[in-house]
Amino acid sequence: MSQSQQGLERLLRTLAGHSELIAEAYFTGVVYKDNQNQRALNQLKQLKVLVNHDAEGYRIAGRLTQFLDSALSSDRVRRLDTDLADWIDTLKLQISLYQDAEVENRLGDCDNYFAETERLVFDLSDTLEENTRYLSMLVNSRFANVRTLAEKQKQNTFYISRLEKLVNAITALQPESLLEMVEDQPLIYDLLDHQLIRKLPIYQQRLQDILDKLKVFLFELRQIEARAQLVQGFAFFLQQNQNYQPQDWSERDSIPEHWNQIKPLALFAYADPLDHALEEDLIEIAQKIRIDTEVMLAKQKQRSLSAVSLSPQNKTTLDLPLYRKQLRVYFDRVLKNEGQSISAVAFQQAFVDDIEPSIWLSCVLNEWLRRQQRNKRLQMELIQTDVGRHFSGNKKVRDIVLQFRSADN
Repeated sequence: MSQSQQGLERLLRTLAGHSELIAEAYFTGVVYKDNQNQRALNQLKQLKVLVNHDAEGYRIAGRLTQFLDSALSSDRVRRLDTDLADWIDTLKLQISLYQDAEVENRLGDCDNYFAETERLVFDLSDTLEENTRYLSMLVNSRFANVRTLAEKQKQNTFYISRLEKLVNAITALQPESLLEMVEDQPLIYDLLDHQLIRKLPIYQQRLQDILDKLKVFLFELRQIEARAQLVQGFAFFLQQNQNYQPQDWSERDSIPEHWNQIKPLALFAYADPLDHALEEDLIEIAQKIRIDTEVMLAKQKQRSLSAVSLSPQNKTTLDLPLYRKQLRVYFDRVLKNEGQSISAVAFQQAFVDDIEPSIWLSCVLNEWLRRQQRNKRLQMELIQTDVGRHFSGNKKVRDIVLQFRSADN
């Protein structure tokens, strides 16, 4: 047995022998020394299991805390707070060291660097798997069960920030560049391809599902917020007017104005055929309909012939609205200048004065959708702006550029 194996066994035996102290430090955050545990705490500190918390106390080292959080599926925030970008930089550095050792024919260093690279790849894959799965579980099970509107808003912000971190981490991976970097090292290429790159679509789909759920929750939040404002306003009114008593509306000469804003009762214009109390009434109505139908059939009126007139009818020509004329001029200019991109906002600033830019862009978009069905050469490009909240699902367009492409393209 090697020295490293003996040291590992000694470390595991020490952890098992002092499991109560480690559990106390994990769940309480700090453990204080006394005459009975002073020797054990010093031993755990030497093994880097515990670190100093203050003059008399010890806490668990950060790496071991992260491991315990992951093993116990803890709800602690640090579980999703890993800086994956640094991991990726470290992974690239280890790959470079492996490549240098391979070029210089240092076989021992190659084995060490490959083992370190393998550990980093597995750690990175496990972290992405745990983070995405854990965040998906939280969104599915806990987000919709909050009690107050303020808590729902805080959790919405929390999950969106965590989602943004994971998206940035997966984006920073750049799988194409990683695989190009190790094309000449088949061992590392297969390791990255099987353990990391092929799993990225799973993580991305999981994040997309989380984002879709957050959009639904955000829509529900807006509905709940409107109702909550009404309830909170009425509660505040009752606090200010504790002697308030609702009045019978029949005792008033006129209906209060604010009652006109109340949603009316839903009335049905048909009877329930399954209600047996209405059976005789329904039979009477059905018989009456049959009698009326027979009478109408017996006394059919002769249809009068339409008179034919040879005099020409006066035709009235309707003028197109001004915005339709301006749209026609704009699209005619695009169609005449083949291959040239023409900005809708620039045209509006030069020739259209009485229409707001946002309304003009909506008119241009609607006209393009109508014409594009029969003219595929008329291409559109949306010029978006970065202003707005991330992950909201909305796109803000500041300009539309049209181009009539040539038949060769």
